[in-house]
Amino acid sequence: MPHWTTRSLAWARDNLLRRRPRALSAAVGYERAGIARWGEPVPWTADAALADVRLRVRPRARRKQDFALRVPHGTFAADALRAEPDGTCRASFRFPVPPDSCTAEVLWKGRQLATVPVRAVWPASFLAGLSIGAFEVAARFGDTTATVSALVPNDCDALFASAVLRAPNGLQPLSELGLEVRFRCEGTGREWAVPVRLGAHQLARTEALVVGACPEVPREPGAWCVTVAAGARELAVRRVGVLPRARFDAGVRAAETRFAVRDPSGAIHSAKVPDLAGAARAGPCFVLCGTEPGAAARCHFEVVAVPADPFAPPFAFGADAVVSDAPAPFVPALFDVTELELYGEFELRLNDRLLGVASLRPVPRAALTAEGGFVPPEEFGWSSAAEEELAARLRRLG
Repeated sequence: MPHWTTRSLAWARDNLLRRRPRALSAAVGYERAGIARWGEPVPWTADAALADVRLRVRPRARRKQDFALRVPHGTFAADALRAEPDGTCRASFRFPVPPDSCTAEVLWKGRQLATVPVRAVWPASFLAGLSIGAFEVAARFGDTTATVSALVPNDCDALFASAVLRAPNGLQPLSELGLEVRFRCEGTGREWAVPVRLGAHQLARTEALVVGACPEVPREPGAWCVTVAAGARELAVRRVGVLPRARFDAGVRAAETRFAVRDPSGAIHSAKVPDLAGAARAGPCFVLCGTEPGAAARCHFEVVAVPADPFAPPFAFGADAVVSDAPAPFVPALFDVTELELYGEFELRLNDRLLGVASLRPVPRAALTAEGGFVPPEEFGWSSAAEEELAARLRRLG
């Protein structure tokens, strides 16, 4: 009998007489530490690659030994064949992780029923697809943390680096490759490599926030280099300058002066000319900022309360604040309203340098004489608070 006739008879037997099995759907995944994950690329770290094929097969043809999965690196018999309540059955396959993405063939008695794409991820391809989003370096000063690109030594209590990692097919391979944040002092050449461990819920996602803390903090002026690395690839590098104290302090400014007022409910608001009626407590508020880009430091200020009575001595006290290049309000203290009215103004000083004055009476009043004239006030510095008071008086005239 001709060869082609034999093949035709076999095809008719399988497809017409015996009704050849038909593949309905297929899923590919992998097993890692006894847990199966589906619909994800198979990483090189997996214990085994998995394939699950849903079939429509006559009950008499449901024999596990008739099914196999063929991939470029071998052919593997079905691991299990189980019936489903809807009359279909599922053939399950386990096979080694392929060396590259490939197409698997589902076989029945050596004949192809369907093809299934298998995506495999190895270190080179995973690292090439790994990207980093936001990457910041932060320093802690006491109970305040500031994002920095420069800082002042001796004031920094801790140095951190945070980054958002993204991988299109999940971060699971990082558990094998390793992730670390490296801190290096360029002046001394010392380097600290801080391993970062991700939790199971982070590894299962495609995006995660990672944080690393340096075991040492800058103590001398110079520069530090902070690097986030996965495996052999450096993902991002950030340079942090370490500034001398005198240089940073010289650039500290008081951009604006106000008063902070706390009402009986506990809410705090600010005003250039405060209305103390009904207020519980109030105090000077200085809007501080530095001129060094990206730099932050903790500064020790002196606040001098100048009494309204010219014969009373001034009252001075110290207060600390973290200053950065972004303007931020600083309230050194809140006073009882009756106590606050004893003082005419508050001076803020840094290293004996006057930064600003917050005055309850920014525009001094002129005194009337017996002849109907007035005694002009003493010269004073025009301020934003004086401008606000003038505008308020003009509104009342209208």
